[in-house]
Amino acid sequence: MSSSSRPGKTAPKLLHDFLGFDPLKVQHNVNVLVDHPPPQGDGQTHGSPIGSCKHDYTTKTKQSVVPPLDHRPDPTTKYKIAAVCKKCRIHADVRIDYAQSTVPCPSSDYPLHHFRRLDAAADDVTPDRIRYAWQCSAPQCRAMLHVSYRMARLTDKEKDSLTNTEQLKRRYDAVVQQEPSRDGIRQATPIEALGRLRRYIRDSLNPAHNKRTLPANNKRFMEAFGVFGQDCRGLLERLGFKYAVSLLDANAHITEDSLLTSAQDDIEWTLPNPPELDDRLDADGSSQRELLEDVELELLAWTSKIAIETGSANTATEGWPSANLDIERTLASQGYQRHITLRRVAAKSNDELPYFASLGALPDFADSLIEFAYDRQSMCDPERTPYYFECLQVITQSRGTEQLQMKVATLSSQDVVSRRDLSAAYRFLNIHPPEAEVLSDERIVELFQAQQPDMGLTAAEEARQALNKIGTARRSQLLINASRQSVDTYEDALSWLGNGASKDMPDDTLLAIYTSKIADNKANEEVGQKAIATIARARQSNMLNNWLLTGNTTSYTMNVDVALRHLGIEQPIDDIDPLVVPVVFESARSDRPGDLTEKAIAAIQQHLAGRTHATSRSPATWPVGLTSHGNTCYLNSLLQYYFSIKPLRDIVLDYDKYKLDTLAHTEKQERVGQRKISMVEIKGGQRFAEDLIHLFQRMIKESGTAVKPEEDLVCRAFLEPKDYALLASSTNEQIPTINGLEHSVDHKIPDAPIQQDASATREARQHSDASSTTLIGSANGGDEDVLMQNGGMPPTPPASPGQRAVDDKQQPVNPPPLPPRRFSVTATAKEEALAKAKTKATMQQDVTEVHDSIMFRLRSGMMPLGMDDLGEQTDALRSLYAIGMTETRVNKGVASKPAAQIDSSVQLNVPYEATDIYSALDEVFDLQPYGESPDIETYKSIRSLPPLLQISIPRIGFDMKKGGTFKSEELVRLEDELYMDRYCDTSHPEVPQRRKRCWGWRKELQARKRELKVLSLTGVDQLDGPAAIAETASYLGGLAETNDMVREVGVEELEMDKDLPSALTTTAHQQNERLSALKEDIDDIQKRLDFQFQDLQNLKYRLAAVFIHRGTHGHGHYWVYIHDFTNNIWRMYNDEHVSEVTKLEDVFEAKTWNQGTPTYAVYVQDDKKEQVVQAVCREPETPLVPEIRWSTHQQDVHMIDGGTQYAPVKYVDPKMIEEGGKERWDSARIRRDSFDALDTIASRLGESSPQELSFVGAHAKRRRGGGGDVSPPKIRRLMADRADGLRGSSVLPCLVELDLDGSDHRLDWLEKRV
Repeated sequence: MSSSSRPGKTAPKLLHDFLGFDPLKVQHNVNVLVDHPPPQGDGQTHGSPIGSCKHDYTTKTKQSVVPPLDHRPDPTTKYKIAAVCKKCRIHADVRIDYAQSTVPCPSSDYPLHHFRRLDAAADDVTPDRIRYAWQCSAPQCRAMLHVSYRMARLTDKEKDSLTNTEQLKRRYDAVVQQEPSRDGIRQATPIEALGRLRRYIRDSLNPAHNKRTLPANNKRFMEAFGVFGQDCRGLLERLGFKYAVSLLDANAHITEDSLLTSAQDDIEWTLPNPPELDDRLDADGSSQRELLEDVELELLAWTSKIAIETGSANTATEGWPSANLDIERTLASQGYQRHITLRRVAAKSNDELPYFASLGALPDFADSLIEFAYDRQSMCDPERTPYYFECLQVITQSRGTEQLQMKVATLSSQDVVSRRDLSAAYRFLNIHPPEAEVLSDERIVELFQAQQPDMGLTAAEEARQALNKIGTARRSQLLINASRQSVDTYEDALSWLGNGASKDMPDDTLLAIYTSKIADNKANEEVGQKAIATIARARQSNMLNNWLLTGNTTSYTMNVDVALRHLGIEQPIDDIDPLVVPVVFESARSDRPGDLTEKAIAAIQQHLAGRTHATSRSPATWPVGLTSHGNTCYLNSLLQYYFSIKPLRDIVLDYDKYKLDTLAHTEKQERVGQRKISMVEIKGGQRFAEDLIHLFQRMIKESGTAVKPEEDLVCRAFLEPKDYALLASSTNEQIPTINGLEHSVDHKIPDAPIQQDASATREARQHSDASSTTLIGSANGGDEDVLMQNGGMPPTPPASPGQRAVDDKQQPVNPPPLPPRRFSVTATAKEEALAKAKTKATMQQDVTEVHDSIMFRLRSGMMPLGMDDLGEQTDALRSLYAIGMTETRVNKGVASKPAAQIDSSVQLNVPYEATDIYSALDEVFDLQPYGESPDIETYKSIRSLPPLLQISIPRIGFDMKKGGTFKSEELVRLEDELYMDRYCDTSHPEVPQRRKRCWGWRKELQARKRELKVLSLTGVDQLDGPAAIAETASYLGGLAETNDMVREVGVEELEMDKDLPSALTTTAHQQNERLSALKEDIDDIQKRLDFQFQDLQNLKYRLAAVFIHRGTHGHGHYWVYIHDFTNNIWRMYNDEHVSEVTKLEDVFEAKTWNQGTPTYAVYVQDDKKEQVVQAVCREPETPLVPEIRWSTHQQDVHMIDGGTQYAPVKYVDPKMIEEGGKERWDSARIRRDSFDALDTIASRLGESSPQELSFVGAHAKRRRGGGGDVSPPKIRRLMADRADGLRGSSVLPCLVELDLDGSDHRLDWLEKRV
């Protein structure tokens, strides 16, 4: 582990380890104070060695600098706590220095110190002392911490000389012998000897104590230290006592004879006189005063210890106050938030403690501190983030608190993978985790692919999640793409196919692999086709391209237009009566038998077979679909919902009437979403509404079956309004500034003045910068921004057909230049912002969140109609769905005053078992616990209902066993008719009382269901609890016969209580009866609940829309069902496909994977349903289409000097062209896409374009399924015949898109004709 990447410990954890660390018992390479424990299961768990002292420190107040109460440290602050242990007499110093701090901990961002140990080189080690160093990891704190230890001052020998009773007995005998006639001499006890030395030391430390000498023949002195103190002279002199004799030199050797001959009154001891210390903060324990202070406390500790051991009276009156609080304050860890639970739980399992220790935390940390500890460890030691995430998961699983569950869910959504999840992922793919390190990514993909055919849908999805976790942990894009079934690159496509697919494998072999793969699972068909398309592009393979176009893998299949010409059919394919087709085929086989005829028949049959039911519907009577931008199904579903709600649709289409006049109003006092909004957000909402208006208009006027929302609209749904300017198209209108506030939300400053007409502005916005940068992006890097050089002007657009023509003399000789090909530019802030929008838009989003965001944007730009009691803006949009509710708290049976609430939807709980809409609503509105208080409960009621009742059905939950998020697939049965009387206390006088009865019944019901589940679930299918016990009894009953058999062969029989089988049989019978009783009780309670509100059906709602999601919590697909009450049908809006629902159980009772799961339901008031929900709003614009009939010998036209020459039609059979030859290998598909684009442009230009362009658009629509007949030369010829009407139109840029081979970008021939 690098020095810059090192974990740490929070201050409370460091204090905990400090109190448990015994420097005298350090094991080899294990130091619980300074070392960080290894990951659980990877090494020896850290702990205090056996025999370690459980310290009882007291503060040495005279050597400490304790933090003052309520003092905030600054860079000059230093604290020191000097302490000594009562048990082992070890001395410890804790010093902290804030010299490097600017914002010391604790702070709002760093509630505790998080100390990381410095390098071992920073340790100070001497024979009698060791010092360790840490530094706080908070970047603005950086406090330095030092902890040092010193050995006890008194040695064991010195202590023994004072407390050994034998030595004290000898001293007593020696004193009696010295002075036999002296009265009062007695043997000193160990406690008395310690106490007398301690009293002398205390006198020495007291500057006010004047008497500094004592006679050496003092009988109490001699009883403790020997005759004249000679037995303890070494100890006394080391402490600073001085021995003085008038007749003998103090340093002379004292003999018994000299003592006998000397005058006893002339012998005395002088007490030490240590000087005061100038700076105790920097004192290192080497001074005499510190020595005496330490010994004095050690003597006190020994006195207490001996008194306890011997049962003697403790003569010391002082206590031993704990130093823990002082150290806590020094480390700024006092009063930290602790986890409090009202549940009665056992002590923390020893299996969990290492996970707390690894986070540098304590088991009593509050959830917020656990989050803080995880964040600090992950930041300081990123290499072990997966393990720290595992620690967080284990703790979360143990506590089960919402805060930690949300933290784990958030980290999971950010692709953080824990160590145990990674191991589980490897095991799921049958990979032994220790072997995974040597496996390549390619090999892991192969193992993953090999298991797919044998897996069901659920197992296959879990396998993809496992592969995604492995890819995230290994930082392998290959594995991540494989898990997401991404086939965007050649390598990803081959990886998805698996089975050894490689770049040198023949095309037909790849198709064989594809066929085998989808045969096992039809759900892979769409992804498989994308993979083949990616490979086809990379190889420029005609065979693969033909297969993609026709589905034929054996040979080239004829284009449908070519097939019609070959069979002599003049009518377009869509005009042919299917009833006459068999007759035409028989005639063709008779007149022109052969392979080409069969290919033509096959092409026409395939085309006719591919027709959908939607093509036969009248555009005016059927809603239009919305084409996805890749992964924007959730947004398409919301847009369809908005469009089907007539009041909402009217508000959008007539938004100018509702929007705030920003010239007259510079701000809004009303809040939106309970917060103050800025003018930028107001303008942003109005700009977003413009895009929505344009989309709704296109949905109304579109003559086809689907339209594609503009990329700007998609991006604005995820860009902050302040970033809308980054989406600015070529529009360069100057927007005024009011009071210094720039109102330009969608504004770009030009390099030079530019003038454009309105039509050009509209066209520019339709093809804004976002179009090529955000969601689609061309494969070959085209369609990028035009790079202006030297302030040059952009290409001048052709004049609008609606404008007055300029005099011919003033017209330039050459036609207007065409837009040049775009070039790549250096990444800018715009591209970065749009990249973020792309990332958000193309990732699966939650419909509820996006819906709330869009409503916020639209309401932000609207003129307030008023303001409610909470300061929230009232407006026409809010009145559609605002639900008025009240929340009432009940404290010990006493209800408080109901608190008013307003919400846009009712949010249900995540379903953990199959339920229905009423039961799910009951969970929200019923009486339930409030917070963690056992005395407070709360319930909700409805006080006002809107026309649209929106109900959110969240699906993302937290799996306590797996320790991660999951998507609930449980059934939520929806009702077509929903009566809300039961939740509205004012709807009927009896509602409150009935609700209270139901609360009690539902509690009984849940208790019965829990008991039923316990008795029923055994882990064995079709075997409940009583049956399992009965089977056990039967088995044990047969052991008697078994024992007879084993005795015959000389084997010891099995011992068993003979009454056990009968006892089990009785238990099984009792449990079976209890099961029956429970089921009867459940049925009875459910009937009572169902009957309770049957007579209250005044507040009636009908189901109007249901949003469905199929997939996991990270991936999947959305669609929406919408009820057309006018026509009494349900429709399924699945991106560009809108179809009638034939199976209503898909809407009301979706329970299979294919049916998906409802995530959002919308009900409409029954009496307003047909006025509010109007799903069909179409006024398709039909272009003028002249009748055209093509002859069988139709040829392309070449103009030569005003004449006409017909050339043979060029039919291109891809199998006759080399791979990558002059002819574009995928020209058929590109031609089809080009006609789609031409059709779209024609419909957008509308009345501003000539009829001829509408003709071309309609003709392209007819022919876009093929392309052989409608080639660029034919389009040129058709346009040339009508050249007089094309001057100034926008057709030339459109025809550039049809220039397939790139050889005629400027269309010189057509320009000359025009």
